[in-house]
Amino acid sequence: MKNITVFLASSDELKNDRNSFHSLVASLDEIFEPRGYRIRCRRWEDFSAFCTGTRTQDDYNRIVRASDICICMFHRKAGEYTIEEFNQALDEYVKNQSHPKTFVYIRALIEGEMEDEALKRFKEDLFDRVGHYWCNYATDDAMKLHFVMQLERIIPSVSGNASVTEGNHFKIENGVVSLYGHKIAELDNLSFAAENPEYLSLKESIARLNTEIARLRATGVAELQPMIDEKQAELYKKRESLNRLESQLFDLALSINKLIGSGTPVSERKRLAIEMFERGNSKGVVEILNEKDIAADAAQARKEIEQGKLLVDSGRSLIEAGLQKTRSLAEEYVLRVKALMTDYAEPRRFELACHAYEQGIELVRANLSEEELAKSLFEYGCFLQANKRYDLAEVRYRENLDIYQRLAAISPQVYEPDLAMVQNNLGTLYEDTRRYGESEEMFLSVMEIRRRLVAANPQVYEPDLAGIQNNLGILYKDTQRYEDSEKMYLSAMEIYRRLAAVNPQVYEPDLAMAQSNLGTLYKDTRRYEDSEKLCLSAMEIRRRLAAANPQVYEPYLVRACNNLSFLFLAQGNFEEAERYAREGAKYDSTHHTIYTNLAASLLLQGRYAEAEEIYLRYKEELKEDFLSDFEDFYQRGIIPPEREDDVERIKKLLSK
Repeated sequence: MKNITVFLASSDELKNDRNSFHSLVASLDEIFEPRGYRIRCRRWEDFSAFCTGTRTQDDYNRIVRASDICICMFHRKAGEYTIEEFNQALDEYVKNQSHPKTFVYIRALIEGEMEDEALKRFKEDLFDRVGHYWCNYATDDAMKLHFVMQLERIIPSVSGNASVTEGNHFKIENGVVSLYGHKIAELDNLSFAAENPEYLSLKESIARLNTEIARLRATGVAELQPMIDEKQAELYKKRESLNRLESQLFDLALSINKLIGSGTPVSERKRLAIEMFERGNSKGVVEILNEKDIAADAAQARKEIEQGKLLVDSGRSLIEAGLQKTRSLAEEYVLRVKALMTDYAEPRRFELACHAYEQGIELVRANLSEEELAKSLFEYGCFLQANKRYDLAEVRYRENLDIYQRLAAISPQVYEPDLAMVQNNLGTLYEDTRRYGESEEMFLSVMEIRRRLVAANPQVYEPDLAGIQNNLGILYKDTQRYEDSEKMYLSAMEIYRRLAAVNPQVYEPDLAMAQSNLGTLYKDTRRYEDSEKLCLSAMEIRRRLAAANPQVYEPYLVRACNNLSFLFLAQGNFEEAERYAREGAKYDSTHHTIYTNLAASLLLQGRYAEAEEIYLRYKEELKEDFLSDFEDFYQRGIIPPEREDDVERIKKLLSK
């Protein structure tokens, strides 16, 4: 068990913030303990005030120096002891280059408040001398999210375990940011979203459409159904756009958070870009991080590196400064990319983003190490794959793969996790493009690597092994290799079941996913009894999770209801199919696919009028799904003979 100590320094004016932060660390300790980490928060008020024969502040300073992370909070004042603790932490880090990782948090002023001169001087010195940019926060959610992002990034280094890879276990769904299923923050409480015009516009449009649809439905006038359908389709598109924007804004927030903790100097241009982002002004970020200025600074950095190579004595420091500047400029290109992707008013945003990525990669290729180039190539490949540019993504992944194969041959323990990550993404890309043989080859290579890693460190790598087995299960199911698929799903499920027994909060969602996947396989191969058992078990888990955290888990519960509803339809149990379809619609009426099951369950029970209303309401959106289901029902032989005429009537209605 690795202990991670967080020292929290601040003046008494931030007592509430300190208490909130202390509670956050306590909850994080519960999350990470089963993963092998104990996280403790230490504050000056937690220590005894008895006389030790030394200055009390000296005792605090010793604890600061021994801590893994130091958080210094400020608001209006720069207390002398807080500044002393910051300097102690920074001095210790300069000596050992390992701890404490130090971060400055500054709570935003509200109207009528002013910061004192000491704080102004401290901020100026922090930026000019240290090159560090602080975390601005106006809400508890902003403070918590920033710290949790940093903790996720730096656990590998503070753990002292080189085989631990930096992971990203955040999810952003329905406006909620969660870590391992635990709610961390709501986007509405984070200024980069809450003040973003596009985000606000989409939220307002969705609220307006919901109101208009409810008003039209309340009239009970059948002739208004086409108008309702039109507004429902528009609502669906707006929700998709909002989900995409939420993900992109959060991705940019992650990059900025990584930048603040990366150790590279924060330029004035980068500082202004961060401030623009925090105000919700993504377009302003793009304008500040313009390629002309970045390229000019990159040329200057390259010149400094070349000059350094010609100098014997002072050249090393000049080269290192040039390399640091190059890393910082490469980060600016990435920030420009992510800001561009949130600027929906720019029609060429994807093209411009690709150009910025490529400029950054060439900058890294010309000046930095192969390892740094590999990371840049991987990030660009992920971006291209997410935007379905599979041809371009494959080129970048392939170059990335060549680098990691060379590095892993020299140092497998360090680079094999990265190699497996690239192969996994390539396997997914090949599966998406129906190159199933190549996909299997990549996935099997990943599984081989992860089995080796598990043998050395099961606590860290077993979840990754289960993940690749799940991927292989999906691939084999899609290619109708059902026995192989079952073996992979069973193996993944066994790992998740064992992990969930020790740490249910973290791994029960994965267990439910594995059960659902295997249940779907059994349903498709008509092993209905086995399928029902697994789907009901997954449903039980998801009900329990949703009861504790509905915003995070209700979307999964809707999908579980949908699966069970179709399973009971396939068995001819139309009443149970209806029950689960109605339960799913109750959780989220905008998940329209569930209405295919509800309509069918009503129709096959002989409740034609109720079914017809649903078929008409979603005709434009779900027509192909409705018709495909009927073909499936005929093949399964579940349509009662007395309902065949009703089915034909609905098919004609849908075909008009």
